[in-house]
This record gives sequence, C-alpha cells and structure tokens, in this order.
Amino acid sequence: MLRIERVSHAYGEIVSLRDVTLTLDEGEILCLLGPSGCGKTTLLRIIAGLETEYRGLVALEGADIRPMPAHQRQFGLMFQDFALFPHLSVADNIAYGLKRKGLDRKRIGVRVQSLLERVGLEGLDERDVASLSGGQKQRVALARSLAPNPRLLMLDEPLGSLDAQLRDQLALELRGIIKEAGLSAIYVTHDQREAYAVADRLAVMDEGSVRQHAAPRRVYMRPACAFVARFLGMSNIFATGDSRVANLRGLREDDAWTGAKTFLIHPSGMSLSPADAELAAQVSVILDQAVFRGGYFDATASTAAGASLDFSVKDLPVAVGESFDLWIARDAVMPFVD
Repeated sequence: MLRIERVSHAYGEIVSLRDVTLTLDEGEILCLLGPSGCGKTTLLRIIAGLETEYRGLVALEGADIRPMPAHQRQFGLMFQDFALFPHLSVADNIAYGLKRKGLDRKRIGVRVQSLLERVGLEGLDERDVASLSGGQKQRVALARSLAPNPRLLMLDEPLGSLDAQLRDQLALELRGIIKEAGLSAIYVTHDQREAYAVADRLAVMDEGSVRQHAAPRRVYMRPACAFVARFLGMSNIFATGDSRVANLRGLREDDAWTGAKTFLIHPSGMSLSPADAELAAQVSVILDQAVFRGGYFDATASTAAGASLDFSVKDLPVAVGESFDLWIARDAVMPFVD
C-alpha cells in the first residue's frame, strides 16, 4: 500500500532522516518506535504532506504522492494533545471533517452515532469536551480521525499525555478499533510496551535511521544491534574482549563473532536448570536483587569475575546473597557488529 524508499531530510545542517526505507501493507499497523529526536515525527509529517522538502520516494499504491497536497491525501491524523475543539460538543468534534466534506446532516448523524458506539462513548454526544477525562478525549480524537474513512490513519504519540495504567488499557483498545475498521495505520511512540500492544510490525529508529524492521516478538527476541537491545531495556551487553564473560563466547560458532564489537546475553535465555546441557553454559553467580512482577521475577546476579547479569524467570527459590548456578542458552548469546 505505502512504500517509502531512501527518504532523507534535514533541518538546515541537522540531519533528521537518513535513507529510510519502509513498507506498509493494506490493513497493517506499523509502529515507528524510538527515543525523542530520532526522526519518527518528521517521517510522519512527510507521509502526511506537512513536510515537502526531502529526498527519496513516498508512494501510495505505486504513485508518488509528493505533488499531492496534504488535504487531498485523505489521511487521518491524531496527535498527543488530541487537538479537540473546546467550543464544540463531542458529536460536533467528530462531525467536523464530515461537514467540511459537505455531507448532509442525516448521513453525518448516522456516522457520528456509529463512531460513538465503536469507541465506547454512546450517550455522550452533547457533552462538552472540556468535561471529559483524558481517556474519553482520546476516544473522541480517534473517532474524529476515523470519521472521514481515511485511506491511512497516522497517530503521533496518541497516548503520551495519559498515565501508564490508562495507556496500557487504551493501547489494546486502539489496536482493536483500528483492526475492526480495517484501516492501515502508522503509529508513533517512544514506549516499547505500547508498541508491542499495538503493532503488527516495528521500525526501531535512532538518529534518523531505521535500525530494525520486524514483528514485535522478533525485535524483542532477536534485537539487530546493541542500540535496539539497550533501547528495549536489556543491559547484558558486553565488549567482545571482556574477560569477565570470555567463557561464554564458546557458546556460538567462531564465525558468528567476525567483526563483532559487542554481544548481548538475552535476559530471557537464562534459567536455573540445564534444559539442554549441550546447548547451555553453566555460570556460578550470587543473587544481588529480585523483584516479583506477578507471573515472574526480574533478577540481577553477579559472577565471580564481577559481571552483572539481569534475567527473568518464573520461579526463584533463592534469597539475595545466596549462590546458585545460571544456565545460559546458546541462542541467548548474540554478537553485534554495531
């Protein structure tokens, strides 16, 4: 549906995008994930037609859309601050785009009621938007974006102003509503939990470049580089010459280390029992700390050589300060060239 090829952009001498290439399939949700200033919003603005000075190609269904003005692209936009009209009711906010298209009152009314039901705001037609909760405002903004039946829905940090618990709940609701509507969407966030909940595919960005482009589970289980691993909160990253963990290099074949500068020991690849002794290394450690997360423990342990290892396990029958053995799977050791 949407093809982005080698798109680059700069604000004066500051490069914001570097040869970005991505695709979006019909009915897919693509999440642009990365820290502030990595180029996510700039890329979204280029796709929307709000930024026109760039190199490369943005094509919709095979056609270059650079010459097409933003208002003719039929894309829906939803922003972090919702951008609702405070002087209009809930229904009038949702109907705004439909009125500009010249639809008659009856069709507008039917469409607004349908959207109110879809986003769970039945009966709030005449409410003043200023009286709504943050979650309700988010739903109104989403309904307004959906009202004109956009070819593409774009959401820029749509949950960023809400508290963490509400974000988790609404992320799942957003995905369900977008999928039910059969829309293609590009979703921008810096929050990995939000991205996992919403996306079919992730594009992890850093300094204007896409560092990894894959399904959420693939990105988490097989990060492509040290940046992606660190951004996802993984701290078991060591220099290839680090003597504290030199014995773990033998878990991977020698050619896997060609050109590698660092390597990750994935926190999900460690256990307290040797599931397969031929595919795992045994490491003696002391438990430094453990946090119960409900269905599992997040823990940190130290080796005799002084290396600190973070890991996650379902059961942890060990007290802080006690010694035990960790078993590290071969696939948990991932060399990185960059």
